[in-house]
Amino acid sequence: MSISRGVASPCRRRRPEHPAKREIAIPDETVAHTSKDDALGPAWWTEDSERWDLLQFEAAHDAAGLPLDPWWKDRRDVLDALILSPGPVDHDFARFLLEQETRFHRHCWGFSHTIETAALLLAEHRRPDDIWHLWQAITTSFDTWCGLPHQLLLAGGGTTLTVAYVAGSGHEQEDNLLGHLQELAQVTDDDVTTLIAERRRYYTDTLRELDDAQEHDDDR
Repeated sequence: MSISRGVASPCRRRRPEHPAKREIAIPDETVAHTSKDDALGPAWWTEDSERWDLLQFEAAHDAAGLPLDPWWKDRRDVLDALILSPGPVDHDFARFLLEQETRFHRHCWGFSHTIETAALLLAEHRRPDDIWHLWQAITTSFDTWCGLPHQLLLAGGGTTLTVAYVAGSGHEQEDNLLGHLQELAQVTDDDVTTLIAERRRYYTDTLRELDDAQEHDDDR
């Protein structure tokens, strides 16, 4: 398994490709990149939600025919930094990041590891009502359907509690989601906890390896 720096089709393999070596840099208030040592920590973003505009997907950019959401790399760096930090992160911020990644993937072909890390950060909160945001992310495209772990839908308490919540929700997507949940293998809350921990550990280990490799190259 490997992570993708860009947006690549995942359906020939379950996970995206390995990224090029990079520093994890987070934008400051002028959207200027900093070095890894000077990067703003995750707490900076949660101090003021107005700063989140720096990471917002701009559909107009895509409509103009430009190849990449201009803030996608900044969002990627923020998500990488957050997955390397002890969780869970601020719930509203996690939901915002997944919404932006969902919007980005709706306008782009392929799959990036960023939408999975955003989904993991939200799923860590284990809130039943987050299932609608996770469902929207999964159903965004063929690629997100193939690339995202569907068991994250059960983060609100495993199969039994999740099905009961959705069945009583009255949500417009209730029937569609219930039909899909019934097709998934039954899992317990502990099973979902294990999945989230394993996927988070995978990304943490991979990003640290990339940092170590970058530092080794810089010392040459």
